[in-house]
Amino acid sequence: MRIFLKIILAIFIPLNIFGGDNDIIKVRNLYYKASEDKDEAEKFYDHLKTSPSISPNLLVGYKGMSYMIKANYSWNPYNKLSFFLKGKDLLDNAIVKEPTNIELRFLRYCVQTNAPSFLAYSSKTKEDKAVILYGYSMLKDGDLKDRIKNYMNNPKYCSIEERNLF
Repeated sequence: MRIFLKIILAIFIPLNIFGGDNDIIKVRNLYYKASEDKDEAEKFYDHLKTSPSISPNLLVGYKGMSYMIKANYSWNPYNKLSFFLKGKDLLDNAIVKEPTNIELRFLRYCVQTNAPSFLAYSSKTKEDKAVILYGYSMLKDGDLKDRIKNYMNNPKYCSIEERNLF
């Protein structure tokens, strides 16, 4: 019986330890797909309601992103604006609680660099970019580093000197 218990523990404990990493990667993948397809956007929104095993504040940030993506696919102007504002509030509040979280800053930077100017949601781009550039080299999450590097290597977002930091 003890051997059986040890085998079960040996199998399931590592899965729980690494489950969080897989959850955040799944959330990121769903986010990227959601930005390209309306059905994927619904899957992303629904997945976040199941409370994946990621930090609570990061979950709030991604929930904010899901609302902003829903705004993108909404045809009703009132719904579009209300989804966007709800998402903006969630993401901004997550950043207020954790201002040095590079992933949250990166999410907001992505939105701000792509949001229509009439939404007036670009006031923190320089601040977010500075946090991303400063903290990038200290990131231990290779998946996140790759995603940031791929996005920021666009000349539209970074100078040659800044791109060399990646």
